[in-house]
Amino acid sequence: MADLLVRGARLLLAPIEEGDCLVRGGHIAALGQVPPSTIPPNCPVLDAAGRYLAPGFIDMHVHGGGGADFMDAKPEAIRTITAFHAAHGTTTLLAAIIPAPMDRMRQAMAAVAEVTEPGIAGLYLEGPFVSRAKKGAFNPRWLRSPSVRTFRKLVEGHQNLVKVVTFAPERPKADQLLANILAIGALPAIGHTAATYEQAMDALAHGARHFTHLGNAMSDLHHREPGAVGAALDSDAYVELICDGIHLHPAFVRLIAEVKGYERICLITDAIAAAGLPDGEFALGDLPVFVHQGIARLSNGTLAGSTLTMNRAVKNFMKFTGCSLPEAVRCATLNPARLLGIDERKGSLGVGKDADLVIFDDDFNVHYTILGGKIVYARED
Repeated sequence: MADLLVRGARLLLAPIEEGDCLVRGGHIAALGQVPPSTIPPNCPVLDAAGRYLAPGFIDMHVHGGGGADFMDAKPEAIRTITAFHAAHGTTTLLAAIIPAPMDRMRQAMAAVAEVTEPGIAGLYLEGPFVSRAKKGAFNPRWLRSPSVRTFRKLVEGHQNLVKVVTFAPERPKADQLLANILAIGALPAIGHTAATYEQAMDALAHGARHFTHLGNAMSDLHHREPGAVGAALDSDAYVELICDGIHLHPAFVRLIAEVKGYERICLITDAIAAAGLPDGEFALGDLPVFVHQGIARLSNGTLAGSTLTMNRAVKNFMKFTGCSLPEAVRCATLNPARLLGIDERKGSLGVGKDADLVIFDDDFNVHYTILGGKIVYARED
């Protein structure tokens, strides 16, 4: 594990606002005025030059980036994805697996399990037990009815790696599925759902605590039927927001922030392989995706993930809501860390925490990304 001294930074989500950050053995050893006697001999020094130093971004919903997808189930694809998102400040992510043939889903899960990438915190199973009416960009052929037997077969051998499972609570036997998601220690997330308000609230009462990309692929808010969106607003559940200005209108983002506050929002990218590449034709699972002006859609016009990066998500969220920079950064760091139960190690700057850090400027350009005290990305000016 690496040692490093970061000098002259503006600190975010830290006990103090300015100073240095000393990293020893991959963990934060000191913040602020660092006594020279505590700095190890020959410790590398990085001048932040007055830029912001924040905890590394935690993107809990990522399909791909840089031309690769986790469904490719190849070590080089996984490394490409983590390197691409690291260049935009992400130090921790969940690998999103979409509905596909059972063997293909398990192959992708096994590939993530076998590749020792420190930035991957686990798997995000976005289905397959979701609604056909709200399938979004999924191939309906691979959607499945909730089944405890099928779920156990899907996650067998990877129970500890599965962190989030998206499901539609209105489907028959969804309650049994919910109980089994909880039984493996994973987070049940309501999404790709046509649930009524009552069905969604019942799922929350039985252990669901999160909503997958709120507002997208779920029953809308209506004054006589609040739907899944209404249940999210009328509860203390966490919600994901895709703040690319495409999936959600800025006014909707602003409304969510006003109702939920800044403690239950998790910014995500929902990025696909096309993120970071020019417009063109790509794929999400076995369906072709066409990217025009950075917007990914199926041939029928359905949105198919995004080309968003986390630094842009934070910038957009701050612009859409008018919140402070610490509030915006919190939604990309501390909130997902708490939801995933890793906030003792990640999500804020504090002595003893993992030295997963991002240094960015006033325009949210990432200059350095640091993982476990090791610089994994440095911008070439």
